[in-house]
Amino acid sequence: MERPIAQATAHNNYIVNVYSDRVELVGGWQQQKLEKIPLREIADVRVRGFVNCTLAIANNAGRIYRFEKLALPDANEIKNAIVRQRRKAGLFE
Repeated sequence: MERPIAQATAHNNYIVNVYSDRVELVGGWQQQKLEKIPLREIADVRVRGFVNCTLAIANNAGRIYRFEKLALPDANEIKNAIVRQRRKAGLFE
């Protein structure tokens, strides 16, 4: 079992895990919803707010995943981990 590089918990029991090659979104009651986004499909990552932050992850297909009510350090940790892993893999232009 691989350990996540960064992890944060958002509103409605959503957990965002950043691994070396993907981002996993786990949510729902009893964590039955699982979605994996490869790093090469992530187009943009943004953080809005200071107290109850909103993390927005946009993929190449145009879908935007929004996670609300995160703490600012958690949201910045997720964003920085995604940017760092994409830069390490050479996926930035």
